[in-house]
Formats: sequence, C-alpha cells, structure tokens
Amino acid sequence: MRKVSSREFKNRMGRYMRAVRKGQSLILADRGKVVVRVSPEEDPQATSNALHERLKELEAQGLIHLATKLFTKFRAVESRGKPASQMIIGDRQ
Repeated sequence: MRKVSSREFKNRMGRYMRAVRKGQSLILADRGKVVVRVSPEEDPQATSNALHERLKELEAQGLIHLATKLFTKFRAVESRGKPASQMIIGDRQ
C-alpha cells in the first residue's frame, strides 16, 4: 500500500486512478496525517454472498428470522381530518 500526499494525488490523479484500477491500494495523507484509503471496488457478488452467509448464521443463533415470502403491495389507510404534514406545520407556527 502506497502513501501519497493529497497534493500529489490531486496533481497526478489519472496515474493513481490507473494504479487503483489495476488493484493497488493507496493511502492519502493531508499534512502527514492519514485521511483516507483508496482501494479497488470489491466484487459485489462476493460481498452479497458474505452478507447472506452472515444472515444465515444469525438466524441459526436465533437472533433474527429471515423472511419467507415477499411483501404484498402497500395500501394506505384512509383517515379523516387534516393531513399530518399540515398538522406539523401548524405546530411549528
């Protein structure tokens, strides 16, 4: 991992972006203090699989219950009187 100053990164951004695209990670520093790490994007499929596995573990421990079916369409409840937005505006005055 290469440490780069913010000024150096700004002046040669194209070069550093190509390096990140090739898989290299960078640490950006401002006045010697580390500010941020720039690294290539992770594979979204791998991230999704890791999340699904973690959710399965939590379900096995009894901490969560995963959904078994999709949500149905939402139907708004009808109400009488002023809309909530108007009541909030009235309270603010």
